[in-house]
This record gives sequence, structure tokens and C-alpha cells, in this order.
Amino acid sequence: MRTLFFPKSIAVFGVSETKTNFGRSIVKNLIDFHYEGEIYAIGQKEGQVYGLPIHTSITNVPGTVETVIFLIPAQSIPPLLEECGQKGVRRAIISSGGFSEFSADRKGLENQVAGIAERYGIRFIGPNCLGVINQDNGLCLPFVRMSRFPTGPVALMTQSGGVGLSIINNFTGNAIGINKYVSLGNKLNIDEGDIIEFLETDESTRMMCLYLEEIARGRHFMDAVRKTTKPVIVYKANTTASGAKMAASHTAAIANDDRVVDTALRQVGVVRTTNLLDMAVAANAFKMPAMKGNRVAVITPTGGHAVICADECERLGLELPAFPPQLITDVEKHVRAHVIKLQNPMDLGDMFDFEMYATIVLRLLQEPTIDALMLSFIFLDNIPGGTIGNIFPMMKKLMKDFNKPIALCVAGNSNDINRIRSNTDFPIFDSPEQAIQALDMLHKHHAMLPHRADQPDLREVDRPAIQDIIDNALDQDRTELTAEAVDILKSLGIPLAQDMPAAEADQAAAVAAELGFPVVLKIDSPDILHKTEAGGVALNLENQDQVRAAFASVTAGAKKKFPDAAIRGVTIQKMITGARELLLGIIYNQQFGHVIVFGLGGIYVEALQDISMRIAPLSRYDAECMIDEIKAKKILGEFRGMKAANREKLIDILLKLSSLVTSCPRIRELDINPLLVPADGESMVAADARMVISRQ
Repeated sequence: MRTLFFPKSIAVFGVSETKTNFGRSIVKNLIDFHYEGEIYAIGQKEGQVYGLPIHTSITNVPGTVETVIFLIPAQSIPPLLEECGQKGVRRAIISSGGFSEFSADRKGLENQVAGIAERYGIRFIGPNCLGVINQDNGLCLPFVRMSRFPTGPVALMTQSGGVGLSIINNFTGNAIGINKYVSLGNKLNIDEGDIIEFLETDESTRMMCLYLEEIARGRHFMDAVRKTTKPVIVYKANTTASGAKMAASHTAAIANDDRVVDTALRQVGVVRTTNLLDMAVAANAFKMPAMKGNRVAVITPTGGHAVICADECERLGLELPAFPPQLITDVEKHVRAHVIKLQNPMDLGDMFDFEMYATIVLRLLQEPTIDALMLSFIFLDNIPGGTIGNIFPMMKKLMKDFNKPIALCVAGNSNDINRIRSNTDFPIFDSPEQAIQALDMLHKHHAMLPHRADQPDLREVDRPAIQDIIDNALDQDRTELTAEAVDILKSLGIPLAQDMPAAEADQAAAVAAELGFPVVLKIDSPDILHKTEAGGVALNLENQDQVRAAFASVTAGAKKKFPDAAIRGVTIQKMITGARELLLGIIYNQQFGHVIVFGLGGIYVEALQDISMRIAPLSRYDAECMIDEIKAKKILGEFRGMKAANREKLIDILLKLSSLVTSCPRIRELDINPLLVPADGESMVAADARMVISRQ
């Protein structure tokens, strides 16, 4: 991978003497960026471009060519790529469009290119991309003319070349330097995961920013991020819930593709932004030191900013610890109006003494109860006591000396702010909210980093027995399972409610009497997945007559709604009243694999959609986070006379489900809905389960 960024020689295909030629622009970019290696121009006709000869074939190029870039018609690439392979070229960038992004029938052309590359061991970026920039050695391969932009700690990857140029411009305006840029294009060979693995070893890169429209190799991406110690910031666009339309289970219906992507990113500690401007906020955040706790000190020049910061801190779970009394006393001596209550957030009002600001910052950084500072200024040309430009060297030194972040918000005329940014690389945020959000990103990233590479907690699974159950169902041409799902859960040691079958009304009444009233009656059919929607459930039946009546109505209703369904009768369960209802499930995502789902269950699961997810296999930390993330987590504690749900049992079930699909990947979906957690918090049982399996 290093050869793509640090080639000793590069050949540009598609160059001519025509002034509007795009290949000619690539050569000019390399010259203007002072590329350190050899440049070879290749075109259909001999000639010269910027003093370099134009060769008509790579076979005419003297010496070794390490990397090539193609900007020629797509159909012309296969034979020329073949020549490159024979020449010994092992790295390429295919900027040309006209592949599958243009038309589905061009997929064969892509396959042809991929086959040639595989035969010669060529790794390539693209097709349909803008190229690569490496400011460390002057490599600049976009076919649009480029000017030098500030270098710095960021390596940028985008799936869209146009978006990449927009981000470069935006980062330049925010004094965020970029040392490397990759336009990924169609990602036919090299993708973001491959680049992340290289950038972890790159000394110039301290953080990675990505704009992605899809993540085709989700597991590979997650594995690459797990191996890096550097912050990874992702703006994932092209979000959709269309996958839920085809879902068969409750779990699949509420776990759409973008929620899965969001889960995967969060699980490996990626900072996800929802727009390009927030990407700059995140990049500025990671120019600051790590935030090792959640305690913030806020200093503002106005009460309004103090209120905004307090609200934002509470929303994000950041603490505002009280300031030391002696500091309050010292500050009071310098506040002229003496009408402001000094607390955290501290509103300094009309105090413009920057030396006193420095003293306050120093004192707060020394406090062990403070993990970060947020400072807000309003820029005015006529403020007494010095200019704001004087504070940046001091703040930069203090931040380095104490290894604590200082998030600085400067409000004022945009021209003034831009002028300030052009003279400092200190991170400056446009609003108090941005500054607090930046600190929250730092805090969450630092808290997650130790768990990024946690090992899966795999429990013992009787794979041969489970595989026999799956094979027997497939032999009967059945992929949607209910009774078998129960058997598999039992083999894992997951508790299930006692469920007794009855083929006739009198038998159902006798079974109910044996179990003890009240009971639940459910339709028993392998062809009816969602019993409640089918009218196939009768609750709280208190005597045998009610059971007989329910048997008649439930079976008749099921036959009317599903005339082709095989109705075996009903099942009877003991009614558990007053229990908390949870959902535990599994779905399969094409990009990321199996996803474990946990949340609020029962008949309202799709309406409330209060769930958390993680990609399998789970670590213990993953399981703990899943339980803590649902909005209704309070019901799992002591709630309305009920004891707290046994947390260890819930963690154990989640880890067993994770181990199940890791061992038996042909399981594609699983619903446990509901898992009943009674008032004692201990005797939790699965009341219903269904499973979908695949033949592959």
C-alpha cells in the first residue's frame, strides 16, 4: 500500500499536448506539488508536455514504473493494464469513469479489469475516482488543477471526488491541515479498510476522515478500525430504510440498514457525523488532547452562552463541577459590575483582562476535578486589555503542558473570525454548542478506545445438535421455524415458558387446568409467524369454558386469514402477569453479518423501536452497552414495586445468542419476543420464539 502513496516513479496514461487535456493537468499537478519521483507521460501520439516526452506505450518507458494512473476510455483499460502487468507495475489508480456506476452492463468490464489485476498482483484504487494526493512527497493525481493547501494531521478519504474537494476547501477555511487525500471511487479493489490499515502506520496521519456512500465490506472495515489507535471520523451518506420493507421478523423490521451501519461505527469507536460541517468540528476536536473524564469547566462572556453550554452539557452527559471557593474569590476582584453569580458555567461579563483570563485558565487546568475547559469569546475590535490574537500561543502551550483539551469558541464578524483562523492552527469553534459537542466527541472516544479491540466472549454451543435441527428443517423444505427455534434456545440454556400443545378444544381446556389459570392460548402453525397480527393469541383466560371458546375463535380466525396454513391446534402457556417485556433477536446484514438486537418487546415493538444493536460476535462490554443504551432502561431497575432485572442473566443471554450465530451462521433471523422479566427480576423466560434459516 505504501507504494501508492510514495511511488518512486509514476506513469500518467491519457496525456496529449492539447491544452484542455485532463492527463496534462495531472502532470502539471505533479510538477506544481514538487513530486519527488520520476514522471512519465503516455498518450496516443508522441509529443511533449511541460518539458516531458509523451510515450506511446509503457513498454517504451525506460526503467521501472511503480505506479500508473489511467484517464482514458474505460474500454481501453484492460489491454493497457495487461501491458502494465507485463512491465512489472504493481500499483494503479483508475480515474476513468464508465464502469458499473454508468451502467449495469459494464459490470463485465469491471470483472475483466479485476481479473487482470489479480493475475499480475496489481492493487488499484478506483475506477471512477479523482486520484490520490500525498503532500509528504508532492504526489498529486487529480485531473482537475490543484493548488497547495495546508498540510496537517488529517488523512481524508471520500467516495465522491467532488465531495472530497468540498471538504478540502472547508477544512482549509477551518485551519485544518490535510496531509493525504484518497478518492475511492467504485472501490473495485482497494477500499477504505485497506487504506485505514496503511494510515495506522503513517507518521504524518494523526486522524482519518471519511465520506462514504456505502461500506461493502463491513467486517473488513470494522477489523481495520479495531487495529488502529487513531481517531476515525465518518460521514456516511446514502441512508435508507428500504431494507425493512422486505423484513419478515419484528427484529428485521426495526433494524434497518442505516441503523446497522450506525451500530457498527459506534461499536468500534468511530465518530459519525451527519453533515460535512460537523466533520470539520470533529477534526478540530481531535487536534486537542484526549479528554480523560466528563468534567467540564465553562468560561463565557455572557449569561446566554452559559445557559446554552449548561443545556448542552446536560444533554450529552457532561458534568459541570463546582469551582474552588478561592478561585471564585480571586475572580470577584476583577469583575467590575459585581452583579454576576460566579459558578460553573462562569459568566465573566464585562471583564476583558486577558491576563486574568490566563490566570483563571491556569488555575482550572491545575484542578484534578476538571478534565476539560470550554472558553467562549465575543470578538470586538475595541475591547480593552489586549487583542484576542495574544491568547492563542498561551492556550496552545497550556493545553500541551497540562494535556487537557481547551475548546475555544469565538463569535463575531465572519471576516474577523476567518482572519483569526488564518493566523493560528489552534482549533476554533463557531458556537458554544460546537465546542461542547467537540469535547463530548473527545470524551466518548477516549472512553471507548480501550474497548476497541476487546475479544469476543464466546459461550459453549452444541453445534452438532443445532446443525441437525437446521438440516432436518431444510430437508423438509422449511426455512421459517417456530418449534425448532424453541428447541435451539433450550439447547443454549435460555429459559422458556412451559408450552403445552392441544389439538382439540377439550384437550386445551384440560391442559390449561393442569397448568393452572390464568393461561395464554396461541395458534400452533408453522406457517403463521406473527401470531398476534393473525389474531392467534388469547390472553388471560381464567377457566376451561374461556379456553374452549378461545380455541374455537382462534383456530377459525387463523383458517380464514391463512386458508393454506397447516393448523396443528394451539399451545397453552401459564399467564405471567405484570412482567416487563423485552425483545432479543438476530438479523443478518449483507455488509456486516449477524447483528444482535436488544430492546423493549411486546406487541408495540415496531411502533416504539426502542432497541440497541451490536455486530456479532459480542464482547462483554458490547452486551453491557446494549442494555444501557435503550431509552426504557429504567424499567430494568427497581420499578413500581418490581425488583431490578438480573443484569448478569440478560448479558448471558445476549452472549449466548452471539455465540449461536458465530457457530451456526445459517441462522439468518431470530425473534425472542417477548422475553418476560417478572417482578422478582430473576425468573425471566422467553414466551415466544421464531427463526429464519438459510440454505447457504
